[in-house]
Amino acid sequence: MLTIEEYIARRKKEDKIDEFNINERNENMRLCVNYVFEYFNNYLNITEAEEKTALKDEKLAKYQQQLKEYDPEIIDWLTGIYSEYGKQINKNIGNILKEDEFFFLYSSDKEFRSLSYDCYSKLIKKYPFLKNQTEMLFLFIKDYHRVLSQRGMQSEGVFISAEINEWIQKTWTKYQVNLHEFSFQWVNYFWDNDNLWPASHRKKSTTNYRKYDYDFKQKSNLFNLDSLYRKMPKKSYTKGRKQEFEILMMYYWLHELNGDEGYWQEYLAKTLPYLQANK
Repeated sequence: MLTIEEYIARRKKEDKIDEFNINERNENMRLCVNYVFEYFNNYLNITEAEEKTALKDEKLAKYQQQLKEYDPEIIDWLTGIYSEYGKQINKNIGNILKEDEFFFLYSSDKEFRSLSYDCYSKLIKKYPFLKNQTEMLFLFIKDYHRVLSQRGMQSEGVFISAEINEWIQKTWTKYQVNLHEFSFQWVNYFWDNDNLWPASHRKKSTTNYRKYDYDFKQKSNLFNLDSLYRKMPKKSYTKGRKQEFEILMMYYWLHELNGDEGYWQEYLAKTLPYLQANK
């Protein structure tokens, strides 16, 4: 942006004014006065608008970079909303989807469409620009599931047993369902919400971090799996897999949250033979 002196100097040069020409004094005075009016009435407003556009474009580009894993149609939809309304609506939708503990077990259009209607009902009052956008909500939710599930597949390097790893890999290949991600998300939620812990699974904490620690060495209903499994979607990859889910959850509890990795081999020595004997 030019200062007023710089602007007048530029305009003088453009109009080839010779301020030392006495014969053109009145015309030069008129032009210089006009330059001042131009500067304040036109130049400043235009420059401000151009700068706002540049900043907006920069913000849009940054937002698009955050969305690079999504399908182009989804990126266009989200950036269009952000450009017009200033809302990163994917974050609002994501917060709603976090409330569904079984989100990462879903695989059908019917399930994703049901979620889109639920999201729509929770968002439409606050964000009326989503009116008639249920189809795009549905497509976004499907793609959101894909993106987050793929990110979580970095855990595929975790080896527990040949049978469990085969179950995990076949489920991913056929249904694009990441059992690692589901298990981790559940125990992470369970860790953060100690009000879910039954009294039988609490023990006095050895730290000042919280009043109780979770007793993961209990023999039954670890991570509230009894009730969770009953409510779990009935899928080919969930039926008869309660023990496998417990093992996966225990892995993440010990390796990502609790830090007592020494118990892991002891736990496997008890559970894997039982699992193999009952298959």
